[in-house]
Amino acid sequence: MSGVKIVAASEDSLQIQFEQKICPEVNHQISVFCRAFELMTKDMPEIIEIVPTYCAVSIYFDEKIASPELIRKVALEVLEKMDDKEGSGARAGEGDLPEGGRIISIPVCYEDQEFAPDLEKVCAHAKMTKEDVIRLHSASDYLIYMMGFLPGFPYLGGMDERLNTPRLESPRTKIPAGSLAIGGAQTGLYPVESPGGWNIIGRTPLKLFDLSRNSQFLYRAGDKIRFVPVSRQEFDSFDEKLWLKENLGAPASNAASVTASCKKESLVCGGGIKILEAGLLSTVQDSGTRGFQKYGISQSGAMDMTSFKLANRLCGNDQNAACLETTLSGPTLTFVNECDFVLTGAVFEAASLDGQHIEMNKKYHAAAGSKLSCGFASKGLRSYIAFSDGILVPEFFGSRSTNLKSKSGGYYGRKLQAGDQLALGYKKEGRAPGQNAVEPGEAELETEVTVFPGEILTLKCQKSSQTDFFDEECLKRFTSLVYTIAPQSDRMGIRFTGESLNCGKTDIISDAIPLGAVQITSAGLPVVMASDRQTTGGYAKIACVKKESMCRLAQALPGTKVRFNLEEKDD
Repeated sequence: MSGVKIVAASEDSLQIQFEQKICPEVNHQISVFCRAFELMTKDMPEIIEIVPTYCAVSIYFDEKIASPELIRKVALEVLEKMDDKEGSGARAGEGDLPEGGRIISIPVCYEDQEFAPDLEKVCAHAKMTKEDVIRLHSASDYLIYMMGFLPGFPYLGGMDERLNTPRLESPRTKIPAGSLAIGGAQTGLYPVESPGGWNIIGRTPLKLFDLSRNSQFLYRAGDKIRFVPVSRQEFDSFDEKLWLKENLGAPASNAASVTASCKKESLVCGGGIKILEAGLLSTVQDSGTRGFQKYGISQSGAMDMTSFKLANRLCGNDQNAACLETTLSGPTLTFVNECDFVLTGAVFEAASLDGQHIEMNKKYHAAAGSKLSCGFASKGLRSYIAFSDGILVPEFFGSRSTNLKSKSGGYYGRKLQAGDQLALGYKKEGRAPGQNAVEPGEAELETEVTVFPGEILTLKCQKSSQTDFFDEECLKRFTSLVYTIAPQSDRMGIRFTGESLNCGKTDIISDAIPLGAVQITSAGLPVVMASDRQTTGGYAKIACVKKESMCRLAQALPGTKVRFNLEEKDD
């Protein structure tokens, strides 16, 4: 298809880049491509997810069973068929209509100062009355080009250019869920509470993202949103159950589609643990969520997958059993029932069981009532504690991982605190507790954290979706400079201090963000996107850190020196 490029974005994703233009025509091409690709690959388990964005489609695949060349070949076949239909005079996608196309009416209260603190600013900038701004803003049907950034956040097109208003100079630390806002030429809805720099002009009483509903998301890419002004009185008396029934035909509450409950999985409680002291940041994690990035649900999961897998292997668990991930300091806990456990990752030199020293990477048996103390890590940053047959918490979006942004998964969607009690479980069928379920022949995993103070950590990278955005001089500086990991780093992204690349503006039309993507900020500094990253973003990605190096980076403390090694292999 003319003007379309296919580039490698990461080890496990390709990006199909259409014309870099936000318009309904490109959006239609993307919708047709996604539908055709899904039909062609419906029997290919190696395809994990297809994420449509403004001007591109990212295809995530299992790199262990499929090569990028295979995925590229299938994508080319789809593009060729689209070309053939256009060449024959048929409308693109004829007989194979993309999903979506609904008009979703969203009630919004614009008139209350509590809900619309920035409406007067928008009025002043547009030189309009409040009534005219509300009328103009609610007169359009807004096309949902994509979803991302936050769970259920819609990227909308169609706002009247007269309402274009600069973002706030100082972003708010907290924007309430349901807020309607304008940022530059865009307008959007905040499904969950979040920081943000957009101008808030109203609020909807609808829960735009709700894990307790069968329809967790009220809309999808390709739908249109129509904002319907309501009074404060109508806002306060709003009946969401009635709205769902009239607009979506959805039951008021049915969590079965997102929650794999204990009963459904045939799990039984095999005892548990009680947290006495939680440590700095301890959460429940597994390998993460797969297949929901197109709705804005981030991957989450263990930051150091090597140490996570090792913990489960040594404990004799399923390879994806949920563990505890700790940061810098570990928990103190008691065992409600007897249990095997293993510590891996960052080294707890002072770890003890009932006062007796225990070693890393070794399975121990704890009796009922025993006490495990971890203390502070002496080497590395993140540790993993696996327990016999895994931590038993409900699944959300196919994972037990804690997603702090959407407040889902893990233990009530939050970090652990003193007093929390977690159950451990095992499946009734298939194996007995403690039986090793790791696939035979799996390669040996590293048992040592390999990042030491004073060393320069070299990160292996490959080209990513916007490598060509940067000139040769900028790429040379990127691979020659040494950066320092900043204290602001977290599970969303690893930030760095150092010399700027001086590459000018790095804004792009927002697209998908794979694990390890190296975004270059407007200040010319890299940010490596990690497990809890947002699913889409608007900074150019100069490279992507490989998964092996991401595990090492997950163990690197603030202050660690880092160099990026970008391989020369072309797409």
